[in-house]
Amino acid sequence: MRLRHILIFAGVLALLAAALRQRRGRDYREAKFYKALYRPHAFELAISARRLVGKALSMWIARLIGTGYALAHPKVLREIRANIALLDPLKATWKNAARVCIHQALNFREYAELGVSNTGVVLDMLGSKQGIEHIEDARSDGKGCLFVTGHFGFFELGGLVMSQLGYPMTTLTLPEPTTELTRWRADFRKRWGVETVVVGNDAFSAVEITRKLRNGAMIALLSDRPFDANIVEVDLPHGRIPFSTAPVLLSLLSGAPIVAAGIWREPNGQFATEAAPPLRPVWLPEGREATLKHFTTRLAKEGLVPLFARAPEQWHHYSRLEK
Repeated sequence: MRLRHILIFAGVLALLAAALRQRRGRDYREAKFYKALYRPHAFELAISARRLVGKALSMWIARLIGTGYALAHPKVLREIRANIALLDPLKATWKNAARVCIHQALNFREYAELGVSNTGVVLDMLGSKQGIEHIEDARSDGKGCLFVTGHFGFFELGGLVMSQLGYPMTTLTLPEPTTELTRWRADFRKRWGVETVVVGNDAFSAVEITRKLRNGAMIALLSDRPFDANIVEVDLPHGRIPFSTAPVLLSLLSGAPIVAAGIWREPNGQFATEAAPPLRPVWLPEGREATLKHFTTRLAKEGLVPLFARAPEQWHHYSRLEK
């Protein structure tokens, strides 16, 4: 009876939030709850709640929160559907857009799961693993490696998985909305053997990262939501979106190969991982711009987009990518 009451109460809250959202019509990033919750105390609260309610109930709560968010943000759902349509218009349904929100809530729950578990649980979360041989191929060059992914699946888990498989990782990240959250997430990753480098749009960052790659570092970064003007427009199956040229430029400067990789939730709740064959950019006679465009396009179309298309309901973009 207690669980039934929780579900009913959560459903009422979701419907109320939907009504309020439709009246206000604000962007989700302007919402007070968004600004309030995207802080260290929210992650700590999730960890405490996971300890209190247990694994099964925490999964239900996460799904309810994701569903409630979807109901409360119809404009965001339209943006998500437009993004999914870039990969496959037939999958750009309201249901799949809502699943993006639900999977995001489940990902935050996984933070809590990791927060209450030991290191062995990371490997227990894995399902099928493909492409380990491509990682070994990249490492055979004798330098570091760039693991490039997108806002896809539970990408944060990828670095933890690689670390537990014996590949020490460094994650490149932009500053979080607050300094406290940047520090909290860096400390959380370090607990699992993953270092964090907070980067900016400056020459020093590129020099430092290049040095680490030349010394054998394995560095993970995202490329499907560029934060500056260093982009290449890439054709998707049904549209065009920008990808960052940073991975290719870092590879060219360091000599480290690039491996496109992804990690996403399977229907059984475990996480599938896949790595593509390494990409080894070289300077083309046509010059810098042509080189960056050619290899960024190859990285996106041969490595990343096929991964996103495997589970578009886990491609986490809440604003329209195609302008």
